[in-house]
Formats: sequence, C-alpha cells, structure tokens
Amino acid sequence: MAVYSELIKNFEKIREYVRDFYIFGFHTRESFDAKSKRTYDNEKRRIESWLSDHVHTSLEGHKKKVSVQVDSGNIFQNPLYQCYRSKTFTDNDIRLHFILMDALEDNAMSVSEIADYVSANYGMIIDVQIIRIKLKEYVKEGLVSEVKSGRNILYTKTGCYTDDIVSRYKGLGDMIKFFSEENPFGVVGSFIMDKLGAKNNIFVRKHAYMVHTLDDEILIDIMGAMEQKKAVLLSCVSRKNDKKHEITAVVLKIHCSVQTGRNYLIMYFTKQKRLMSVRVDSIVKVTPLDVVADYDTYYRYYEDNRRFLWGTSFGKSRRYGQKEHIHMEIAVDEAKEMYVVKRLEREKRSGTVTKKSDGLYAFDIDLFDANEAFPWIKTFIGRINLILISQGFMKYTEVLTNETVFGNLQHLLQHNGENSEKTHCHKG
Repeated sequence: MAVYSELIKNFEKIREYVRDFYIFGFHTRESFDAKSKRTYDNEKRRIESWLSDHVHTSLEGHKKKVSVQVDSGNIFQNPLYQCYRSKTFTDNDIRLHFILMDALEDNAMSVSEIADYVSANYGMIIDVQIIRIKLKEYVKEGLVSEVKSGRNILYTKTGCYTDDIVSRYKGLGDMIKFFSEENPFGVVGSFIMDKLGAKNNIFVRKHAYMVHTLDDEILIDIMGAMEQKKAVLLSCVSRKNDKKHEITAVVLKIHCSVQTGRNYLIMYFTKQKRLMSVRVDSIVKVTPLDVVADYDTYYRYYEDNRRFLWGTSFGKSRRYGQKEHIHMEIAVDEAKEMYVVKRLEREKRSGTVTKKSDGLYAFDIDLFDANEAFPWIKTFIGRINLILISQGFMKYTEVLTNETVFGNLQHLLQHNGENSEKTHCHKG
C-alpha cells in the first residue's frame, strides 16, 4: 500500500476536489463516486492540511459534509495559493539543486568542472548529461546564466536577488502585494512575498474570485501555445453532466467575465470554420499541437468580429455569424437623471446612444447573442419605453411596474424563440 503524502506530483489530481469543496461545500464522502473512497479520503486530508483554517465540517445525520469557507472581504491573501506549494520532488532532485547552487556560489564553471567539483567535495558521481539538463532548466528559469568562453560554456548564478530589487525601487513591494491577489497568476506575487518574508497587509478585495486561481496552471499552458501560435488539444469535462470530451482548436484570446470572474478561451475551430468560447474551468488538460500557419489570419478574423460580442457567446451553431439587433428606448428626467444617460454612454460597449427627443434616449447595438445583454437591459426596468430585438418588439404607452416589464421581457424572449429563425433569443 502506498504511503499517504501531503505532496502531489500533478495538480490535475487535486484541482477538482479543491474546486468542489470550495464551491459545493455540501458534498459528502458518498457524493464523490467517480473514484474510490480511499482517494476521496486522501484528497480531503491534503486539503485539510493545506487549508486547515478554512475547512469546516458539519453533520447531516451520520454523514459528514466538508467545505472550504473563505470570506474574501476579511483576508489579505488567497489561501488557495497554498495548494501550489505542495509539489513533490525526488530526493535526488532536491540534493542536486543545493549541490549546484553551492558549486556556482562564487564561480563560473563548465559542466565537466561542476562534475569534478561534486566528486571532490561530496564524494558523488553524477553523469554530466544530468547536470547539463538541470542547468539548461535553470537558465530558462533565470536562476543560472551561461556565458561562452572559448569552446566551453560556463555557468554562473545570476546574482539577481528579489530583496535587492525590491529595496532598489520605491513602491515595488506594495505593487507586488497588490498584484499577488490579482487573477490570473497572483500566485507568482505570493511566491515572491514568501522569498521576501513579506505579507500583504494593505489590500483587501470585496469581490475576489479566489477559486479561479485553480485555473492558472491551465492558463500557463494555454498562453505558451498562443505565444508559439500552436493549436491545442483540450481535454474537457462538462460542468452540466460530467461528460468528457476533447476539443482541437486555435486559441486566440482569453476573456474574463466581470460578473463571475470566470475565464473563457476564444478559439477558432478550423473544422467548423467558426469562432467559439470555452470555459477554462471545464478544461482538465492542455496538449500543444503543431504551429498554425494561418494563426494571424484567424486572429484578424476575431478582431473584426469582437465588437459583436457582449460576453463570450458567438451565437448558436445553426445561426452562426448572424447578428441580432437590439433597439431600446428609455425615458429620462433630464433635469434630475442625466446620470442615467451618462451610464448608457459609459456601458454601451460597441453600441450607440442617441437622443430621440426631450427625455427620450435610444440605445442600439448588433450582437451575436442578444441573450447575453438582457441582465444589463433589465437594470433599466421602469424606464424602458420600447424594446425592439430583431423581429420581436414591446411597446409601452403607460408607466409600467418592474414586474410588468419583466413579464413582457420574458414574453418577448419566448416570442422570438418560437417565431423567428433570425432572432432566436431566450432568457439568460
């Protein structure tokens, strides 16, 4: 039987458990039926070890429910970062790391010289190829630099230390504290603060989407593929029915929802010849594929069409590319309520705002999916005089209550969905 370890090799193994405990804190041991009960017990023990201050249990009958509870408005650091500090290493990896750092402390040395140093000072024989591979890794990470000396390549420590840099530039420490709680990759700032022995004691976020730091490992692989203009194979799991599927596409952009904090990939599907979005938290694994010769062409296609996005939806597959036109007219008391007009101007995105007459303003926009704009439209309930969405419309000739307008909005959406192929809308 394998011995339980708090450390893990692959973050993929623990990601879903942490997400479920954080989001769906009502789960019991019996709820996790995809894997063995022993797996559940081991993962729960790890989470309890990493997040002990935030793990809560409750009893429902004889069943114990486990949850991760965090009040983002009362803490200075995302506790989920702790999950990234638990990667396991072999004994040889750890030993070799400190030996190399010692050998290069005050010297620039070749690979063979390092091997001789290790043999003379530690009584160990390490293959020069192993040393070379490790040094190449450290060069890439910025821990070590290489300099050509004649026919040899010499390696030396970079001599660039975090505390020196932070003390050199005024305000840099506070900047790191701020961005340590930003998504994505706030964990990088958190790691830097660990090196400094510093803590964020300045910035607190009222609405912090802490759980999305679990996507960072996926986003690293995605951004690497984007930088190299490669297609990707995405292994995904549906959030609705837990079905597994794979997607091959070209990732062009990463969008973040201002409402939920969720990250979305905007991708071009070469087989279907269309743009589409995928939630990052549905992705389990990213596999880079070949370089895409037409990457820049696909990106320009996205740029040409992004103005028709309200959120991330490019419309239903059967009507892909078709636009839905929204025309909304609202009544405003210009003596007291010009702030409403200013809000329209500020939040219109690619739409237009025009004055129809005294106290009456119109908002117009073309979108792939008008459904995405309805939560925003409904914030103007009580002021709406007219809504026209493609072929469907509502018209008000009297002052209406919020309930009446909301009911008519629902009717409009149903009308469009039943009677208009061109304007398929439904309540979002």
